Amino acid sequence: MSEDLIDQALSMPREHASGIDVLVVGAGLAGLGFAIEAYRKGHNVKILERRLDTNDYVDDIAGNFITIQTSALRTPENWPGFLQYCSAFHFGKAGTICTYDGTVLGTVEYLLSISRAALHHAFHKYAARLGIEIKFSSRVIDYFEHDEKAGVILEDGSKLVADVVVAADGIGSRSWNIVSGFKETPSSSDFAMFRATYPAEHALKRPLVAEKFGDDPEKGFIIDEGTAKETWTNKRSVDYALPYSSFISEVIDAVPDREAVDFKLMWRNPRDTWASPKGCVIQVGDAAHTFLPASASGATMALEYGYSLGACLQIAGKNIPLAVKVHNHLRAERVSCGQRMGFKTREVWHLTNWDKFEKGQTSQNVAAVHDPQQYAYDSYEECASLLTEGAPFKNTNGVPGYTLKPWTSHELLSAGDRGERLEDEGEWFSRK
Repeated sequence: MSEDLIDQALSMPREHASGIDVLVVGAGLAGLGFAIEAYRKGHNVKILERRLDTNDYVDDIAGNFITIQTSALRTPENWPGFLQYCSAFHFGKAGTICTYDGTVLGTVEYLLSISRAALHHAFHKYAARLGIEIKFSSRVIDYFEHDEKAGVILEDGSKLVADVVVAADGIGSRSWNIVSGFKETPSSSDFAMFRATYPAEHALKRPLVAEKFGDDPEKGFIIDEGTAKETWTNKRSVDYALPYSSFISEVIDAVPDREAVDFKLMWRNPRDTWASPKGCVIQVGDAAHTFLPASASGATMALEYGYSLGACLQIAGKNIPLAVKVHNHLRAERVSCGQRMGFKTREVWHLTNWDKFEKGQTSQNVAAVHDPQQYAYDSYEECASLLTEGAPFKNTNGVPGYTLKPWTSHELLSAGDRGERLEDEGEWFSRK
């Protein structure tokens, strides 16, 4: 049945051929999501991926999960069979929010809660079924652009050229050289996550775990001691994370060899420019920005990028530099708000007086109520007039009531160290 859903990709209605050649660097969620939508828009798409294949995702279809918000699910409704295929790997429609000691605070709804590996596998299978070329073992070491073209240099010295190059190759992208001229050094967020994956039967042998989780023993924890470095190889004894409610302690205590990955959460300052000077190279996903997990927006924003960029390229025709710069301007405020949300949500988790919290209530990020593709269609001409003629235009896809202002992660972290709450105007959260 699942393969039949992937086969429905062949029935995807496609816009008239645009004649635009698009080169995507990176076959992660951002790259594949954009490639599929760009294909639907009639663009000619080719993907370069540095890995040998995607078999590691196939072999690890479980593991850590991500939640995709409403704003990133509207456009895939136009991809026959895709969301139905993803639903087969859906973890559940709701989660329970508790304090560290197990006190239940409320619930949160998940429209699509899925393992990262399963979602990536779905994107890859769908793109391949559409016939989008994915060239593996292709490591990009540099980017370049001319007046009307852009390209990449591969590790073997060969060059590839396209009308537009989309840098979706993550935080290690070499596109920083052409976009900003430097690669920003990450700084500690002062938080970390213990992460460990192991067979469920180890934990389910313990009565408290079996009672609480049944066949779904997954839980995450956030800790830190202020010595963060960006790595997946730090190991620490699980005893460090044991002072939680009894069933959580049982899950931790069941970790084989009593070790977990001590994953430090790093931060990069927000930027408002992801396009190269001539507008032929554009960064998306983690290559353009990173999000703290507390924002619950990283994957959602990465997918939104693709939907917005695909629409802008469709509208602009061969004026690709304008399309890229309009897309950049349409996204900048929203992304800044999403990154700031990571700090605000973290404050809610760690600084709220839960004894005074109204139990049973939940809140949601109001920025999730958005359609990035429709917003591009509705706002393109006005935004283009702003960039070309200086005509007035104001984005409306950020947080209602909030006025965008420059900020850095250092400023917010320093305020937190002084015990100051992040007070902003605007409706950042809404109660259900």
